[in-house]
Amino acid sequence: MRPWLKLLLLVLVTLVLPWDGVRYARQMEAALRQSERQDLHSLAASLAASLQGRLRLIYRFPALGTTPGRYDLIPVVLPAPVYADGYAGGWPTSSRLWRHYGRGLHRFDILTGVNGRMLYVLLHVTDPHVVFDAPLANPLRRSTRGDRIWIGFAGPQGHPHAEFLALTGPGPVIAHRIVRGEYGRRRAVLDPRVVGALQPQPGGYDLELSIPLSMLGGPFGVLVDDRSGRGGRPLRYGMLGPADRRARGGLILASAQLPAYLRRLVRPGLRVTVCTPSGARLAAAEEPIVPTIPAPQPGLLTRLFRRLSGPQSRTRITAVAPIRGRGGDGVIGRLKITQTSDRWAQLRDHTLEQMLNLTLATSALAGLIATGLAIQMALRAWRRRH
Repeated sequence: MRPWLKLLLLVLVTLVLPWDGVRYARQMEAALRQSERQDLHSLAASLAASLQGRLRLIYRFPALGTTPGRYDLIPVVLPAPVYADGYAGGWPTSSRLWRHYGRGLHRFDILTGVNGRMLYVLLHVTDPHVVFDAPLANPLRRSTRGDRIWIGFAGPQGHPHAEFLALTGPGPVIAHRIVRGEYGRRRAVLDPRVVGALQPQPGGYDLELSIPLSMLGGPFGVLVDDRSGRGGRPLRYGMLGPADRRARGGLILASAQLPAYLRRLVRPGLRVTVCTPSGARLAAAEEPIVPTIPAPQPGLLTRLFRRLSGPQSRTRITAVAPIRGRGGDGVIGRLKITQTSDRWAQLRDHTLEQMLNLTLATSALAGLIATGLAIQMALRAWRRRH
């Protein structure tokens, strides 16, 4: 084989090196991720140990327990306050977050959420025949009553309370509480702390409420009084006792101190989340990496070989550790740590860029030498003929 042909084959072989370098870069990234995964598991176990047995730090109402029952609610953490206008804007769309009570044409779906110091409630009531109160009537007069929504809860001191929302038509609604005046006479008084709005929907209506968390002590529930006509006997179903209207369940919420505690634990590039034993999120804290120098954009060669080598996996690393109860008995929660920054992909791109530049320079030099030798041999052959 002629020398210039051998050198040309060598040039072609050097062009294969970048693909082998991509494979090496991926193996290096996998090794780094495995090491990071082990570190995250150790960190998650350490942070979970710092919360062991600290029910009051994790849960706002620790007396309710950690495992939700049939009538317990786990409000979702909303990213922003919700304007209670009766529409579902600003709420999560996942159907698995809803709880359902009643059956058939007499049922309601409930979704709760928290943001700051407020509890938000979204009800979707299935009722093909909604009965509104008579206009400007006393809400306690039996003959003019329409459908009712009752809210049962315990106050901060543990005393049970019940308030109702009289359905007077689409638009704003305000809760009423019943008080006894002179001679034991009952009257309905507006409670402006509990406000919302009703919007008719096909086959029923949506009702959205906002309630200050400061007026709640843990137990909480909703009951529907469904009437076939004004003043009729109600069909009652929901989360309250039909006779005493006491809540059968409660709200499983993060304590007000938990988010601040997690912010002290988190480190740059990580997100720390505390969940219930079933996996529902209670609180989270995240601290992004703020680079002092903007990260450079991948070079042309890196983008080209990314495209040629197929889609790249950018899976974030997650570690989960159980939070044990006092004495290490039982699980009262779960702590999850997620790596939010893709540091290994950036390191891989930097290594790949250097390797591609070196390979390109080597291939170009070998190509120039092969071209020069080919030209030199062609000139010698031409001279021999002439």
